[in-house]
Amino acid sequence: MPITHKSLLSKSAVFTQMHHYHARTTTAAGHATLATGCYPSTHGIVDNNVYVRASGITEYSILDTAIQFVGVENCKLKKVSAARLQRPTLGDIVKSTIPKSKSYSVALKDRSSILMGGKNANRAFWFDAESTRMVSSDYYHEPFPEWARSFTGDSVERESITTGWIYHTPYAKAKLDRDSVSYECGKFLPWFPHTVASLDSQYVSSDRVGNFLWNTPFGDHYVLAFAKQLIAKEALGQDEHCDVLTVGLSAADVIGHQFGPNSREIADYYYRLDTYIDDFRTYLDATVGTGNYTIAITADHGVVPMPEFSEIPNAERIEHKQFDDDMQHIDKELQTHFELSQPTLLASSYSGVEPNFAYLKLHTIDTTSYVTLLKEKLRALPYIAGAYSPSDYLNSDKSFPLPHLRNSYDPRYGYFIQTIPQKGNLVDMRSCGTTHGTPYDYDTHVPFIIYGQGVSAMQSDSTVFTVDIAPTLLQILGIDEVTMDGVNLLK
Repeated sequence: MPITHKSLLSKSAVFTQMHHYHARTTTAAGHATLATGCYPSTHGIVDNNVYVRASGITEYSILDTAIQFVGVENCKLKKVSAARLQRPTLGDIVKSTIPKSKSYSVALKDRSSILMGGKNANRAFWFDAESTRMVSSDYYHEPFPEWARSFTGDSVERESITTGWIYHTPYAKAKLDRDSVSYECGKFLPWFPHTVASLDSQYVSSDRVGNFLWNTPFGDHYVLAFAKQLIAKEALGQDEHCDVLTVGLSAADVIGHQFGPNSREIADYYYRLDTYIDDFRTYLDATVGTGNYTIAITADHGVVPMPEFSEIPNAERIEHKQFDDDMQHIDKELQTHFELSQPTLLASSYSGVEPNFAYLKLHTIDTTSYVTLLKEKLRALPYIAGAYSPSDYLNSDKSFPLPHLRNSYDPRYGYFIQTIPQKGNLVDMRSCGTTHGTPYDYDTHVPFIIYGQGVSAMQSDSTVFTVDIAPTLLQILGIDEVTMDGVNLLK
């Protein structure tokens, strides 16, 4: 993260080698890990969308059809909540330990806000593009604040919406990709300036102002403006009881997926974010008071460099059709080998495959032999580095990537065979854009900067893990023991 305001870095504890230690480095899994200090194998949120093995259906990991939206009438977003999260978050623990504490969360993304806020937040807020407002649900018991109903993105960001997103970062363009290349793609036509008018009508036919905010730095600027208003209206940090506010700045992910980490868009985004964070810290100094708060800055995951711009040897893009054709070819070979006439694979994606065990057992196929041969065939694909079943990684072996897979394992969710692509490869993709979700360092490596009360300035280059962030913050607060099922979660 390019911090140009050196005052923050000079007064912070900076950890340059902070990593996630799970295999499926996605938004939901990352935020739940940051918030709980537990691995996905324990907190129950292993991916954004999870293959539910009992039903054979892939569904959103925070889906909750029982909730009703509040704050936005006739909201058309997915119904979601923290009901499936199995461990308390930082805010949950602080509230249970200090009963008069408050905990709020806000982000563009629902899963970012909800999973950071936890099960017992006063309220979590996320962005509704149609209304350009923050929405929430009746999962939370506190009344929805009236001020939030009129705090709209189209009003708060009116000047930026009118002007558009114009490139103005001072970074040397020689270190960045060109402004418009074929592998950039998304909601905008891929060149500056990005405006409401330059949203690609093929992908955005309605809610154009809301989509503009979703896909530009100004969406995160609105989130931080909302967070300021939340601090003021709810009097956060105004008494002796510690309050928790988590803020998810989701535009980085959306922009990164479209344009990649070496793009001018990402460079300009982080340059602007630098000023946004400095402004937010100045606001905290004025309202909460210098020395009366602690800020922790980190991320839920990294990103794969665009293969077309990558310095990683043999980086390659494997598109959906090629991947699907390869899976069908492997299935046909398995059918022939075991003298079967129907498909033996139920589902597959970049993260793995699910055998049809019921069909195999019906035809008395030895499933151990089948799984062994399936893994061999997957590993033979030039873009697959490894294929693993639970017996491969549910042991004490610490060789890469077994601990990462173990920390992402929940027997309820995910394919039985987990695959890891070759380093630098994008698998099961479209012809443009990039993603994340692997245990490689470009996906696991995230910043960690902690500043404020109880923190001494220092820099560490030792490898540390994101599960330690929540316990560290709790210990700064003097909370050293949190038990669940008889186990101290902070040990």
